[in-house]
Amino acid sequence: MLDPTTDSLDARDPAMPVLSTRTDLQQEARVEIPGGFEELLSSTTVAFVGTIGKRGEPQVTPLWFLWDGERVRISLVEGRQKLRNLQRDPRISVVIVDPARPTYYLELRGRIDELRPDPELALEQAIARKYTGDWADVEPGTTRYAAGVIVERTTSQLGSP
Repeated sequence: MLDPTTDSLDARDPAMPVLSTRTDLQQEARVEIPGGFEELLSSTTVAFVGTIGKRGEPQVTPLWFLWDGERVRISLVEGRQKLRNLQRDPRISVVIVDPARPTYYLELRGRIDELRPDPELALEQAIARKYTGDWADVEPGTTRYAAGVIVERTTSQLGSP
């Protein structure tokens, strides 16, 4: 419902559709990542990962990520807001910006197609090796989830050297 005082959607309106319940979401085609971003996707810059909170508000967090050639993969901690958001609504945005060249960036919009417990911490350890060259020191008893992003739309800029 449109709030006339703010000219925006009231995300608490129960009639507002949530894409995670739509069957047509699974039929959308994946898109190819534009050329020229392999270096950025394999770099150790952080990704800014955006999800949708329960009241419709955006939640954006810098996270380490892994690109597997088809999708971005992230590791999430049980009990944290980002995981709860994605369990409720799989829509996600991932923005990767080269800190040395801010006009060289890639935004990936899509949905989580895989969200599963990772008791062996395989994804978390692979991501840690990418960023530090070593294993991650994970607090005992931490439950992590592996998530994969299906890319449905991209925006990007190759920037200038």
